[in-house]
Amino acid sequence: MTISAAELLAPRLEQRIIPGLERVHRVLKAFGCPHERFASVLVVGTNGKGATAAWLASILCAHGVRTGLYTSPHLVRVEERIRVDGRTIDPADLARLVGELAPHPELSYFETLTVAALRHFAASAVQVAVLEAGLGGRWDAVNAVTPIVSLLTNVGTDHQGWLGPTRAHIAAEKAAALRGREAIVAAWDAEVEPAIRAHAEAPPSSVSEWAQVAFLAHGPDLETPSWGARQFVDREAPNLRGGRRAPLSGSRIAAAVESIQLEATLPLAGTHQLPNLRLALAGAAALAKHGVVPGLEHQPLLRGIEGVCWPGRLQWVEHEGRPLLLDGAHNREATLAVATALAEMGLGGRIDLLFSCLQDKPLAEMAAILAPRVSRVTVVALASPRAAPVAELAAAFPGAAVAADVAAALAAGDRSRPTLVTGSLYLVGEVLRLTGGLDG
Repeated sequence: MTISAAELLAPRLEQRIIPGLERVHRVLKAFGCPHERFASVLVVGTNGKGATAAWLASILCAHGVRTGLYTSPHLVRVEERIRVDGRTIDPADLARLVGELAPHPELSYFETLTVAALRHFAASAVQVAVLEAGLGGRWDAVNAVTPIVSLLTNVGTDHQGWLGPTRAHIAAEKAAALRGREAIVAAWDAEVEPAIRAHAEAPPSSVSEWAQVAFLAHGPDLETPSWGARQFVDREAPNLRGGRRAPLSGSRIAAAVESIQLEATLPLAGTHQLPNLRLALAGAAALAKHGVVPGLEHQPLLRGIEGVCWPGRLQWVEHEGRPLLLDGAHNREATLAVATALAEMGLGGRIDLLFSCLQDKPLAEMAAILAPRVSRVTVVALASPRAAPVAELAAAFPGAAVAADVAAALAAGDRSRPTLVTGSLYLVGEVLRLTGGLDG
């Protein structure tokens, strides 16, 4: 019987995370340094890494660049983490690559997948690999690669047990991975900028030096941004009259990068996706600047922007007639973005909540943000040894219903009202397994 990659990886799930890149370097060398056969882009940050990486890969593919994409975590199948030109790795190929790492039990789950991904990219003759950091940056396995370009999305509060108690500590750990010919930062402020500048190996530049993105309207209900220099909105999109921002996938955006100006339809929902797209455009421009990829062109840029698919982030699916809004927000900043999106969609107080999270997440803060914005709440424990106990989840949402599992949670309640599913990408993945909505 064939053993799957997930089964081969399972014993590594419980391994303790040990800082250091020596293990990964040693194993990569044993396999002939596959990571040196292509150019790499490293994407670090607290939130938005996956969307930024997916957009950059989509833009590069649209320009005819053979592109690898490595992201984490997966939603339903571990193979989702490793893609070439948008196609997930074949399960048999991943099982073989993971099996060949059996002589290296010192590698963690993430380190094993990282080595497997780099070997797959080399065998697939990719020209560029876009690599999302899993945790932090300094000791993250992907930092064993020397990138051409490194991108920092933002610095929030997550994984504080590993990265440090303050945003400045976290910024230092993430900035240590800012290496290569260009290091581009999407968002920084007075609290974290000194740490970023002090710890980045490559001098960091601001994304505003590379690209601009804003919501664009053609109708009477939206303000239209001017194309004049410095008239793009850096921190938030132009407001709808009445104070609401354009929120949904399907919104029109204006973008400028290099000498190209274009309009596109935003395929991902939420105002918070604009900085991610902007950083992806900057990454593509940086690669083109250094001759790693061809010069950017209008039509491939448009195809790349509009063709991205990134499930589990403000994604609507349906389960037995009930509309579900899925988002893997798992820290304070991401939860605030979801709360903003609810207001933008006019769903504040008009949507139920299905919630769960891992034990190391800021449960009380996330609950305080979400509770005033939803109606009926159901909590459920995740099928993970790292899951927050259901008693703690229920205590964070007084009066919440407790479900035995995700299927029971979805079967209960009012089917006429939409349900927000959030708190963890693991929870979103469990829902997607039931709904079959991974490609929705």
